[in-house]
Amino acid sequence: MEAHLGVITCDKCGELMGKEQNVLVVAEGMIVNSDDEIDFQGSSVRYACHLDCWDGVEENE
Repeated sequence: MEAHLGVITCDKCGELMGKEQNVLVVAEGMIVNSDDEIDFQGSSVRYACHLDCWDGVEENE
């Protein structure tokens, strides 16, 4: 999956996200096909943060 973020700061800590950092992305979209693999067509990224910052709770301001 490839995602393009308009805002490149972590939604949890506010620091910049950079190349080769592990991140968690919550995307909104639709499953368009499901056989042995699931084809997902994303419409937008709802949330993105550093993996180390993730505590299981989305924070939307």
